[in-house]
Amino acid sequence: MYKLTLIVAGLLGISGVLWGCNSGKETVKETENEVFAIHDEVMPKIDDIMKMKKQLKQRIALLDSLKTTGSATAAVRTDEEKEQASRLSRNLIVADSLMMDWMSHYNGDTLTKLSSDDALRYLSAQKDQISDVKTKVNTSIEQAKQYLGKK
Repeated sequence: MYKLTLIVAGLLGISGVLWGCNSGKETVKETENEVFAIHDEVMPKIDDIMKMKKQLKQRIALLDSLKTTGSATAAVRTDEEKEQASRLSRNLIVADSLMMDWMSHYNGDTLTKLSSDDALRYLSAQKDQISDVKTKVNTSIEQAKQYLGKK
């Protein structure tokens, strides 16, 4: 009876360890899926960034041409508007660069080489980074849309 108890306890212990490993791997996979859900939400917006940059570039060119034909007062307003358009364009460039940097530095291949705890720490940091990218992408697009919509 004692041997049977030890065998059962041993099997339960092994299954608990295996379940714990599988649970850790499942948690890592779920967390990685969360990270990529954010990425997949943001990635299509890169096209919007490119379109907005092009529209802002065209607006800046128009402002340059208006400046040469307008009064001194109009030139000051044109300079201010051009500065705003340039700033918005730079914000779009930064948001695009952050996305490209995140994608080039994400290293999901190493997740299998890390312990579950280390993999989760890595993914938590990645989730924070891609969430920050999402915020910057969305904000830069929204600001550019507002600017271009009122012109």
